[in-house]
Amino acid sequence: MSDTITSALLADLAERLGVDTTDALVVNCLSDAAAEMQLYLGWTDDEWADETLPSAIQRKVMQLAALYYQRASQEAENPGVASTSVTEDKLSQSVTYRSADSYAAQEEAIFRSMARYRRRAAL
Repeated sequence: MSDTITSALLADLAERLGVDTTDALVVNCLSDAAAEMQLYLGWTDDEWADETLPSAIQRKVMQLAALYYQRASQEAENPGVASTSVTEDKLSQSVTYRSADSYAAQEEAIFRSMARYRRRAAL
């Protein structure tokens, strides 16, 4: 992606996640998401660096980066835990564990939605 597009996506992503644009994790997640999307789509570096990269692709890269960020930050805080709740009145505790496939399924859904932009290999 061009530097202009990357900067805009980084600012939007950081705002949506409530973090600073200098947060190394959000920068790395955006970079990883862009690389994975380019690889999935089979686009050349020249095509990918074009200033006219479709907004649909830009949005999906941002969704993928947010997913990567959520996975990384969740795993750093509570490995494998999706959510916890505690009730003090009647002393109950609930922990929901994230399945190993939940992030993979979300990632796959994002990629599936981009299939129409995928380049076909020459036969």
